[in-house]
Order: sequence, then structure tokens, then C-alpha cells
Amino acid sequence: MSRYNEGDRVKVKITAIKPYGAFVQTPDKTDGLIHISEVMDDFVHSIGDHLSKGQIVVAKVKSIEPSGKLNLTLKDNEHFNKKKTTYSSVIDEVISTETLGFESLKQHMPEWIARGKQL
Repeated sequence: MSRYNEGDRVKVKITAIKPYGAFVQTPDKTDGLIHISEVMDDFVHSIGDHLSKGQIVVAKVKSIEPSGKLNLTLKDNEHFNKKKTTYSSVIDEVISTETLGFESLKQHMPEWIARGKQL
């Protein structure tokens, strides 16, 4: 019987990162998994961009397996669920919006070129 219940918030330490998720452990040594789809609402290409081994996060118990292992989510954790608002490149900015057509691209081009020269 697990001491945790669905919906509980629990502090966990990341013990391993795999392409599909992060393995975690609670302070009382209960194992769990944060699947890559449970890191945030936005698409996560690489979980290593958001989590790292040894990191401590507060996650919500999504479900508990019969073995007692926890399935966790970070989706309602404000730190991880922030939508990307700053862009590391013009390409990110273009990809992030569907309102940019050919005319819009033409209008934005001088600004992007000027920004690129500042780097």
C-alpha cells in the first residue's frame, strides 16, 4: 500500500533521464516516473532541456501502479508550465505563430536583420 494518493504533491529527486521520461525518487525512497508528455503542456522535444539528474522538483501524483511506483506530472507546476515567450532565434519566433504569412514576413524582415546584426 502506497502512502501517496492521486492528486498529492510530492517533492522528488530526478535519478535518471531517458528519452521518454525522468525517473524519480521520493525522500522515503518510493520510485516514480515523469513521462515526457507530463513535463509541460507545450511540446517537449528533449526532456534534458527541462530536467536534469539530481534536480529536485515538486510533482503531482497522477496515478499509482499496483507495485507502488508513482506516475507523476509537472503540468500544473508553474515553473515548468510557462509557455515560451522569449525566442532564441527568429526561426523560433516564426514557428511559434501562425499569423505570419508572406506579407508579415516581409514586414518583420528589417527588424530581424537589425536584431541579428546586434548579436
